[in-house]
Amino acid sequence: MTSIYAWQGMSVMNSLFKNRRQRHLLQLTKYWRLVFNDQFTIALFFMFGALAYTYAQWLKTLTPGAWWIRWLLIIWFVLVMQVGRMATLIKPADPVFLLPQADGIKKYLNQAFLYSTVLGELMSLGLLTIELPIAMVDVKMSAANILALFIAGFFAKLSWLVLAKARLSLQWSRHQKLLRAGQWLLPLLIGIMSWLLSPLWGSVVSLLIWLAVSIGLKKQDLDWRAAVDGEQHRMYDVYRFFNLFTDVPSVKGGIKRRAWAQGLIKWLTIPNHAWSYLYARGFIRDTETSGLVVRLTIVGMLIIFFVPLGWLRCILVLLFIYLIAMQLMTFVDHYQNNVFTHLYPIDQVTQLTDFQVFLKKVMGSLSLLLILAALGRSLDWLSMLSSLALAVLGLYWLINIYFKKKMQK
Repeated sequence: MTSIYAWQGMSVMNSLFKNRRQRHLLQLTKYWRLVFNDQFTIALFFMFGALAYTYAQWLKTLTPGAWWIRWLLIIWFVLVMQVGRMATLIKPADPVFLLPQADGIKKYLNQAFLYSTVLGELMSLGLLTIELPIAMVDVKMSAANILALFIAGFFAKLSWLVLAKARLSLQWSRHQKLLRAGQWLLPLLIGIMSWLLSPLWGSVVSLLIWLAVSIGLKKQDLDWRAAVDGEQHRMYDVYRFFNLFTDVPSVKGGIKRRAWAQGLIKWLTIPNHAWSYLYARGFIRDTETSGLVVRLTIVGMLIIFFVPLGWLRCILVLLFIYLIAMQLMTFVDHYQNNVFTHLYPIDQVTQLTDFQVFLKKVMGSLSLLLILAALGRSLDWLSMLSSLALAVLGLYWLINIYFKKKMQK
């Protein structure tokens, strides 16, 4: 009878994880559709194309035998192993409702570990291929060496996930710092063996490390508090990424005083214009919108600066101006849900005019930064002046034509 109940409990836990995984993937798919819209897909096409071309041109400048190349490969190997975390899909209420399922929860965690392994290995091994062109400049990478490198990466990531699972156990959750250090030091050791000796040695060492870690950390009982906290932190990081592109209810921005921004608010505000003051102050204090705009600007400047082709830098300047403007235009509805703003004796035309002036000042300032980045490493003044001309035309169309038509709709 006991075995029957145990079997039924495990069956229930299997179904529970499958249902949660399906709902989780559906939710992620919903956000992915919002992120990869038509505009962002086109932007990614240009950005990845620019990065790939820059990467290819940079490879031509590498000198075989340079001491730093192999250490760059080791650092990349270690960083790649940190991609892809342990996903348990455990909910805050599970410690209450699933506590009697002591045997079933082990089956549940095994499925979670398998799910995390598949995703983690795909991401890690995919990113590992990026360093192969660099390796071929300095190392003779035969088919056997490439296969050995992927085997080393596979078992290195597997050991990383075993350590991640151990951090959720009662036996090892008290040693979080030690396990976290192992998640960095073990890939570092495997990377050193792979690139300073041979990928074959790296694959052998990674296999031995995985066997040692799996046997040494075999006995594990779930620490519910660590599991709930770990999953909440993981999902919060996922939602923070989605929040860069769309509003996510699970992510709430914080509010803190920024005394240094008083002068900036004053510059963005039209004197004696209530809506102008609201937009300027709201933009500076709203961590989601202002943070998104700042991050897009910084990423755009870095990409534009390192692209070697002048004409491509001009296109990227125009592209990032468009992306930033699209994100900033949504701020016009920031106060629509505040009932008190509708009590102002100010017509909507004045409100939109104030936002238009605010948009011109913010976009003008950020566009100047992108245009300066168009100088590139070679100080290409022609590219900068061309970017300036395109930016002026683009901003005029976005603010004076596109924005007005959008508000009319």
